[in-house]
Amino acid sequence: MKKKNIRNIALAPYPAVRLLGFVAGGVLAGSFFPVGVEVWFGMALASLLAVGGALLYEWFLSRSGRSLAVGRFPLPVSTILFLVLVFTAFAAYADLRFNHVPRNGLLPFAGKSIVLSGRVESRPVVSSSGTHFQMEVREVFDDGDATELCDRAAVHVRGAGKGELQIRRGSLVRVKGSVTALGGAGNRGEFNPHQASRLKGVSASVFAVGVWQVQSDGESGAGWFERFLVEPVALYLENALKTRVSGGRERSFMAGVLAGQRDQLSPELELAFRRTGTAHILAVSGLHVGLLVLVVNLLLQRLKSAAWGRWAAVALTGFILLVYTMVTGGAASVRRASIMAMVVLTGAASGRQSFSLNALALADVIILFLDPLDLFSPGFQMSNAAVLSILLFNPRLNQLLNRGGGGAGRRIWRFVNSSLLLTFAASLGVAPLIAWYFGTFSLIAFVANFPVVLFSSLMLYALFGMLLLNLVSAAAAGVLGAAAQFFAALALDSASFFSGFPFGVVNFRPAAFELLLFFFLLPVPFFFLVRNRWKEGVGVLLVATNILVWQALFSPPTASPAFLSVNLGRNLSFLFSSGFESIQIDAGRKPSDGERIGRQEAGFGFSSPSALVQLFSPDSLVLGAPSRHHVLRSDSLLVLPSVVIARPAGRVVKLWSRRHSILMASGTGSLQKSELFRADTAVLWIYRFGLKQQRELASWLEYSRPTHCLLVPGGFLKRVDREMLRRFSNERPGVEFRSKDRQMVVWADEPLSFRGE
Repeated sequence: MKKKNIRNIALAPYPAVRLLGFVAGGVLAGSFFPVGVEVWFGMALASLLAVGGALLYEWFLSRSGRSLAVGRFPLPVSTILFLVLVFTAFAAYADLRFNHVPRNGLLPFAGKSIVLSGRVESRPVVSSSGTHFQMEVREVFDDGDATELCDRAAVHVRGAGKGELQIRRGSLVRVKGSVTALGGAGNRGEFNPHQASRLKGVSASVFAVGVWQVQSDGESGAGWFERFLVEPVALYLENALKTRVSGGRERSFMAGVLAGQRDQLSPELELAFRRTGTAHILAVSGLHVGLLVLVVNLLLQRLKSAAWGRWAAVALTGFILLVYTMVTGGAASVRRASIMAMVVLTGAASGRQSFSLNALALADVIILFLDPLDLFSPGFQMSNAAVLSILLFNPRLNQLLNRGGGGAGRRIWRFVNSSLLLTFAASLGVAPLIAWYFGTFSLIAFVANFPVVLFSSLMLYALFGMLLLNLVSAAAAGVLGAAAQFFAALALDSASFFSGFPFGVVNFRPAAFELLLFFFLLPVPFFFLVRNRWKEGVGVLLVATNILVWQALFSPPTASPAFLSVNLGRNLSFLFSSGFESIQIDAGRKPSDGERIGRQEAGFGFSSPSALVQLFSPDSLVLGAPSRHHVLRSDSLLVLPSVVIARPAGRVVKLWSRRHSILMASGTGSLQKSELFRADTAVLWIYRFGLKQQRELASWLEYSRPTHCLLVPGGFLKRVDREMLRRFSNERPGVEFRSKDRQMVVWADEPLSFRGE
């Protein structure tokens, strides 16, 4: 091999991109290959010694003047050994973080009520059910014994409204509550609290029944940087929004966009942004960091005339970005954008050109060095997909569709078209991941993003100006605050307007093969189209379409189960299939539950429900759900072509078809020994479980002999009765105790199965 080729292999055009490939590969290997952290660490240590030996050999060659006879520094062998070192070191790091929990952690205390002492690590988030925050636990008090430990816990304080808990990020607190292991996803394909918490290093959850079980020590456990810089800046932002912005809805939107306080948004607004594919506006990301860097550089423009001034501007910008990153909670998108901005600014100050792909890859390497598990975060993946798609496609799309020349009208059209193309490029990379993670695809995202992003950007410009002027002139700050409120209202109204479009969102979850095929083939047709090689571009698209079509034709059809439970928190909904028709039982307690039920319906292959049956849900919610028939509280019988639905008693419903039958009853007292109360599958709600209820349930099970039986504990069932019910179900085959993170799946010709952890 020639020397020139050796040098090209060692010093690639995009070294950070190649380094990122080995870093990501190491994280994946360490997380999912059960080799053991000791093996990975040993391989990393051996690679380190090998790299040291290779570099020492090169040093001796250079001292002896024989380096040109072998090859320029570094040798290809040194480069390969270094990449192996990176791969194995990150594999050991990821294995330790992903597959291991602290020995002196909280899991041994699961099921106990204890007192925890530590520091609040995240900003407390207030919801309708209480207050949530992440806590760094340093000490535990159990039965009078104090135990020092090092772990993280997700704390939930029931009923704690806004302002009731006088704590903030960095506060030292004591919490009394019950420790439980983290649960999994409620339903297939939904958010998994166990996985998400493990990525944050949280190993257990703590539940406190009220505000009185949380005691603040009245001092901050944060370091001096947070105490004297981050916390004052966060308080200044909060007070400035309160004093200069009057509207509650707009102020909540600004707090979410500027400081990442999304919990202040109403569920209706969050749903509107999600349906229109504009939820990325609510995440503090590259848009916010870019505007902040632009404002700071405009203010420091005169300082950058000298070399020392350029470096001083870079250092000051980095300091401001560090403070802003910590104020917003240190999200991966903010860290990535800040690091990428610093790479570009440093390259400009040194007079060297920095390539965008290299800057993005270097930012990712630094983020994964700080926490390798960020690789599995949906936010990290979507943020990178959006930026990468913009870098790859937006310049070529503008070159293809925005020609120069023309008057004012032409320039306005180029501005609008460029904004639409930017949105299209970002959505092109993010939309498949949104469909993969959330099972939805917004058909109006390309159109809705333009006004929402435009008005949100103008709002941010006004907000940054307001925050600066608020230091010197309250009147001028009030004017910009009113302008920011105006643009915020336009952004919110635009999202609400587009979210009301019928069929704007479809439930769609691509298979893993389809997702990989999309990202693999996406750059190829654009490569040909930009070079005006339309035939080749269209040919690639046709080949990809053929692969998807033939793959779908040869894939076995998805058969729906006969019965499926859908977890909705404390509540439940059920789907029943006769093989020809589908029936839905209950619609939850709030309108958003309908979306969760619809995703499970589509995911398991159920057809649109022919009838919706009321059991616990309000009649008004049942009537509002789409279905051809509605069986309300007062209805007792509905006969369909393949299913019969009957209500033998007030809170009892029975469905049967030729292949399966279902009985649902509320309380053991409603059970009767008659043919109408026999079924293949039974779901029973239990509110008391004393000796009387145990005898009633055991006698009915002996008479009816259902193949599958799900026991659902009532919300106010005593702890002793709950344990008795759990023991009762464990002693009987085919009887299952309901869990909030497991779904009951009954197939017509197969045994019972449960999906969940």
